[in-house]
Amino acid sequence: MNKITTQEGEASNQHTITVKRSRLALLMYSVCLACALTAGAHRSQAAAAESTVKNVVLVHGAFADGSSWAKVIPLLEAKGLHVTAVQNPLSSLADDVAATKRAIANQDGPVILVGHSWAGMVISEAGNDPKVAGLVYVAALVPDEGQSATDVLKPYSSTPGLAEAKPDAAGFLSLTRKGVDEDFVPDLSPAERALVFATQGPWNSACLADKVTKPAWTTKPSWFIAVDDRMLPPEYEQAVSKHIRATTTTLRAGHVPMLSKPEEVAAVIIEAASKSVPPLPGVLGQVKSITPNSVDVGTKAGIVSIKISQPLTTYRQVPSDLSQVTADSYIGVASEEGPDGTDVAKQIIVFPAELRGAAEGSVLLDAPAGAASRSRMTNGSVSAQPVARPRSRMTNGVLQQGSGKTLVVRYQDGTRTISVPAGVPVTKVEAGTVAIEPGCIVYAVTVKQPNGEPATSSILVVSLPPPQTKK
Repeated sequence: MNKITTQEGEASNQHTITVKRSRLALLMYSVCLACALTAGAHRSQAAAAESTVKNVVLVHGAFADGSSWAKVIPLLEAKGLHVTAVQNPLSSLADDVAATKRAIANQDGPVILVGHSWAGMVISEAGNDPKVAGLVYVAALVPDEGQSATDVLKPYSSTPGLAEAKPDAAGFLSLTRKGVDEDFVPDLSPAERALVFATQGPWNSACLADKVTKPAWTTKPSWFIAVDDRMLPPEYEQAVSKHIRATTTTLRAGHVPMLSKPEEVAAVIIEAASKSVPPLPGVLGQVKSITPNSVDVGTKAGIVSIKISQPLTTYRQVPSDLSQVTADSYIGVASEEGPDGTDVAKQIIVFPAELRGAAEGSVLLDAPAGAASRSRMTNGSVSAQPVARPRSRMTNGVLQQGSGKTLVVRYQDGTRTISVPAGVPVTKVEAGTVAIEPGCIVYAVTVKQPNGEPATSSILVVSLPPPQTKK
């Protein structure tokens, strides 16, 4: 069996991390945050400054095409952003998501994904792509898990604009001239309204029943632009922006503010690009083999071979207690939120001083198969799922206040109060000597070598392999 032991500082004895398998799901929360910290600890300030979002993908909604972003694109490019406008076929949710994913795949780094109107459904599905660092919804439909556009709007009264959407023989909807002039773009000049009417993209009515499987807003920071709408209910836009806990801007504009208020829309997208955190590159999986020079990690996509750049630093979690959670500690709190909105801590992770503040590149892991609720990590915004069932989150930031019964955590754009029941497990992330062997679950923080292959100098051991059963 291949096995490698690393040493850090003056440590010379091999340490063994004993992790009960029943706690693996909880530990999977913290691997994301710890890996981000690992990477941040080794970055220079200059490198960190370069780790920003430079790509914006704009997704148009129904009755439109990519030209609906024509006034916003030059404003974004003037700020140094690389902009791509998707041309959605508007034939189905799956087709629009596929077109959007192709655009995301063509970007050379992290992406801010922006969706208008119907495209809120599209970016909610396509936004699960690892390249997507943040979402901007513009007067948009925003689904919960398993919802269609019809489901989203069902609790609300119909609007005048939707009544002007008329089907053709194939079931594709187009707006009447009255619908364009009075409801879709009432705040544009007559010449612009005529152009919008002539260039509108017919929308397959079957799209209304297409359901989103896993909305990306539950795991990514979100922004929402609400307007004085006649296509979607204005009260819906205000309600959904609060529901997903988006950073919200309300404009006195019609349904297509990109054309009537381009500067204001561009400002929100620019803010999202500056505040969203690029996903941290890394590989999570089970160690298949390891040598001093390389490690093979089994993932859902197959085995990934990673070069080890020495010296290799390994990180682990060790048992701790609430005495380690002091003012200004950098912490991660895995918590569950019940129907009343109260967050209750399930685990607290404390990070060392040298890693403090470096967790702004954290990534999300899905909950292990069979988990009752989805795990997630949020940076800069904390978003909500339906209140019908408890949900879990990871809030990471600086401890602002702590009483032993509650913690107030200051994260990217605000604070969150979390209650702490007695007996909540507390772990501490530290560098140390860790034996890595086949069967370990690890997260290797990776960088791309000139040849395109991944390399790592930092590995977090999530759990050791289960004990061998004697035959």
